[in-house]
Amino acid sequence: MAVEIQDGAGTGNRAKVDNDKRLHVNSVNRTQDEQAALLGQAYNLSTGTVTLTTGNKSCVSYLKYTGEDPFVIKEIIIIPSSSTGGVGNAVIEIFKNPTTGTVITNALPFTSVLNRDFSSSNNLGNEADIFKGVEGDTITDGQSFAFTTRDNFDIPVTFDAANIVLRKGNSIGVCATPPTGNTSQTWVVAIVGFVETATVSGND
Repeated sequence: MAVEIQDGAGTGNRAKVDNDKRLHVNSVNRTQDEQAALLGQAYNLSTGTVTLTTGNKSCVSYLKYTGEDPFVIKEIIIIPSSSTGGVGNAVIEIFKNPTTGTVITNALPFTSVLNRDFSSSNNLGNEADIFKGVEGDTITDGQSFAFTTRDNFDIPVTFDAANIVLRKGNSIGVCATPPTGNTSQTWVVAIVGFVETATVSGND
């Protein structure tokens, strides 16, 4: 016996299947981040300017996610200025699931955590610990996840090869080591991401 798909509103309309066995629909296709933005669940995060005054390693950004739905990071943008007195490469390292260090215990808030829906009152800060660092701040555990060096500070450094997924309890940190001899270099870490509210497990 054939199964028909009928309009649940009671009009009696039925779905059409053509000779190539294709179901005819009129649908709207959106990316995950577009859908999240429309739901008020997409965010721009920025540390604001962090000034590093030595050539030593400082951890300048930390985010621990505590929400129920996954937080998807589309890109991490790191914007260093030219170094005063520094020579050679700067080092940038991203850490997976750090839990200890002074960047965490000092708990300085990001300069901005902004919703990409300008009419939404949703605030990622209610579902995450979001801290920026200062000169000398540390991360003392976690796993090195990504690493790069730069000696040209005219363009931002972008980590966007693929999405990074933070589930409840996951964290991410960014540390920077300015060039040797540095006495002043500013750094900004920006994170673009969204909360994925759709079912992603394949289960109802």
